[in-house]
Amino acid sequence: MAIRYRIMRNNILRDKNYGKYYALTVKNSEVTLEDIEREIQENCSAKVSDVRLVMRELFDTIRRMMQDGHVVNMGELGKMYIAVTSTPADTPEEFRTDRNITGFRCAYTPCGHRYGSGAGEKSGKIHRLLTDGCKAKKLGIRN
Repeated sequence: MAIRYRIMRNNILRDKNYGKYYALTVKNSEVTLEDIEREIQENCSAKVSDVRLVMRELFDTIRRMMQDGHVVNMGELGKMYIAVTSTPADTPEEFRTDRNITGFRCAYTPCGHRYGSGAGEKSGKIHRLLTDGCKAKKLGIRN
């Protein structure tokens, strides 16, 4: 299967790329945790209930580790951590947690490696393992 996309026209007047065309990903249906559990059961000797138990404990453990300030390295899946969002203060003394911290977000960095200087056109770019084997399929143009 391929990653499907449509060609879209940029209709944002103030954008420097106004009127130009770009690719927009067209997503397939959503896959649920239950779908993943069933597929794992089909591919190994674990039952859905075993997979569900491990997935639930994995979530709880990752959440606890991230809330303790750790970066959770999930190997080939990548790394996750919790980052704060905040508004600025004029001085460090004026910064207050209750006023300037506005929330939290989950940051995710997929596993990958940076190509070295001898890699030609790819030099300095990052190769992501999750995109290995990806292909694109054009669906159409939308104005």
